[in-house]
Amino acid sequence: MILITLLEAIVLISNGFAILNEKRVLSKYGFDKVDYTRAHEGGSQHMKGIIVNWLMFARSMKIFLIIGNLIVILIEILSF
Repeated sequence: MILITLLEAIVLISNGFAILNEKRVLSKYGFDKVDYTRAHEGGSQHMKGIIVNWLMFARSMKIFLIIGNLIVILIEILSF
């Protein structure tokens, strides 16, 4: 039961990241001007680079997100 709840949380958070608009939302926090090639270096750019890379990954892997959503929906239907 805990694993199902964890899976649901991961899918919901990933859904939220997948729909973020780069220019409208991320520019408020300075995540649109991160140098992606220097994400491995230290400092505040390092953390921003990691977050932006994770957001881009969530947006580019939409097919896996759709599959994850379907799995969560099927688990919820079968658990009742």
